[in-house]
Amino acid sequence: MNQLLRVSLFTLFSFVAVSLVAQQDWNYEWSQHNVVFTLADDFKVITNTGDEFTAKGDGMEFGIFPFSDNTIDATDIALYTLAVAETLELEEVDDADVLDLNGLEGAYVEGYKDGSRVVLLGFIDPASATNFFAVITFSDDDANAADEAVQMILSFSKK
Repeated sequence: MNQLLRVSLFTLFSFVAVSLVAQQDWNYEWSQHNVVFTLADDFKVITNTGDEFTAKGDGMEFGIFPFSDNTIDATDIALYTLAVAETLELEEVDDADVLDLNGLEGAYVEGYKDGSRVVLLGFIDPASATNFFAVITFSDDDANAADEAVQMILSFSKK
């Protein structure tokens, strides 16, 4: 076998091996509330009820919690999210950033609690009185977890 063919085959097998080992994401549909989101494949569901959905992955925790309040709209959710961050006693909270989440409207803040980085996402379903808070917790020095948190946030959508 000539040298060029060997190098080509080695390169091909290397790419295949990396692709097989790479972390995959899975979409989860929280049917009780018609919300869809993506979690990395290392997450395991801990709780799945109409009142909460929680999951844990390698070095990360995720939870989403619904609440009813038909007085909240897109103009209120940023202040509401900041108020929840204060109630949770998050430290070093940044300003809320507003998001359009594929049919849902929300805002998020980042802060710290007990040495962990916390991303708090508040969002509303404009078509109903159901609103949500999602919490993602991970180590501050985990760049992969920070990237996963962003992917999780951007994946939220209505079913």
